[in-house]
Amino acid sequence: MCGIAGIFNLNGKPVSPVTLRKMTDAIAHRGPDGEGFFIDNFLGFGHRRLAIIDLTPAGHQPRTSPCGNFAITFNGEIYNFRELRALLESAGHVFSSRTDTEVVLHAYIEWGKSCVERFNGMFAFAIWDKTRQSLFLARDRYGIKPLYYTFQGPKFLFGSEQKALLSHEIVKRELDLEALLEYFTFQNIFTDKTLLKGIYLFPAGCRAWLPLGDSAGKLSLERYWDFDFREPETMRTEDEYAEELDFLFRQAVKRQLVSDVDVGAYLSGGMDSGSITAVATKELPYMKTFTCGFDLNSASGLELGFDERSKAEYMSYLFKTEHYEMVLKAGDMERIMARLAWHLEEPRVGQSYPNFYAAQLASKFVKVVLSGGGGDELFGGYPWRYYRAAVCTSFDDYIDRYYLYWQRLASNSTLKELFKPVWKQVEHVWTRDIFKSVFHRRNQAPCTPEEYINHSLYFEAK
Repeated sequence: MCGIAGIFNLNGKPVSPVTLRKMTDAIAHRGPDGEGFFIDNFLGFGHRRLAIIDLTPAGHQPRTSPCGNFAITFNGEIYNFRELRALLESAGHVFSSRTDTEVVLHAYIEWGKSCVERFNGMFAFAIWDKTRQSLFLARDRYGIKPLYYTFQGPKFLFGSEQKALLSHEIVKRELDLEALLEYFTFQNIFTDKTLLKGIYLFPAGCRAWLPLGDSAGKLSLERYWDFDFREPETMRTEDEYAEELDFLFRQAVKRQLVSDVDVGAYLSGGMDSGSITAVATKELPYMKTFTCGFDLNSASGLELGFDERSKAEYMSYLFKTEHYEMVLKAGDMERIMARLAWHLEEPRVGQSYPNFYAAQLASKFVKVVLSGGGGDELFGGYPWRYYRAAVCTSFDDYIDRYYLYWQRLASNSTLKELFKPVWKQVEHVWTRDIFKSVFHRRNQAPCTPEEYINHSLYFEAK
């Protein structure tokens, strides 16, 4: 991963190079291979580089166009950048590096905001368009690469992590009580809020323009892509679906092997990481794989099933990988908590703690590692949840059922007591409405069990 940061003084005042460096230094851990800065009077970009494609100095960022009218700071990887580069070269564009970053910049120059619809990959980037005196921001469809932003009077700040924004002296640490209420209801935050007041998460699958002189203090977001779970108009045979899925899955894995450095894979012993490793090793026969297991000396009952080392070892044997393991013991979570919280910045649902150790292990051997994250959301891996919404009398009944199921930390009946010291400041927040708003793009209310389940799949992915 790389790290990006930026300052856009909407009132036209010059950017402070010292402040921009502080913001970029705060995320130095994201890019140990280099740093770079670009300042055009009232606009400043910072970048920390993790070199994956084109390891030469030609991959240095931020990058400017030959004409000098465009500049980019980019985090991510565009898997189809070579195909896009060929298209752009045929249109007359000339390239001076082998990077996907340069392709993104030229794609914007050629196709404008619609360039993001052509990208197959994970990304968060900002482009300064001098011809329009505007900043263009975009984030990938799934939201793999993070992007945070804040308006501080006439200043617009953005970065890969909140700590980049907090490094600017104008940004204050203030708890967002509305977001906290949302978190205590769902053990998640469904809006674009964060636990810090005034700092927002740029939504996945969105793009935005911000012109110089804009005084609205609000980003005008445009969604360019969304999940679409629905029944097909024409049903096909099971064999046809299996054949198409096999093609798409293999294509996705192969595309993500594009790298000028070694690529490894997490191998938990489950279907997601195992399937990815099976395909990847057909292309890269000497892959390294990584597993985190648990010390079973004090385990019993259901706890024994959480250690998947034996399954991972068997898969490593089948796929002939160079396999590495780490065993986590009681106390390891406590030992790492301070660093983990510093990196996560906000509490998150999921396997953050073992994933931290797995990434730490993998980083000793490779720069790129494949992961099966997101597979359950795309392939209906939580069947015990869906049945709760399969039979409903109406859309509101469906929302009520699923909403009650998703109350993870505190029920509505206890929230008022829990937030009693600050209740007056949050009593206007209706968490059911927040929950329902996730479905705002659904074209119509469902009426069959299949449609209700498709709504649930949509919600889980979001």
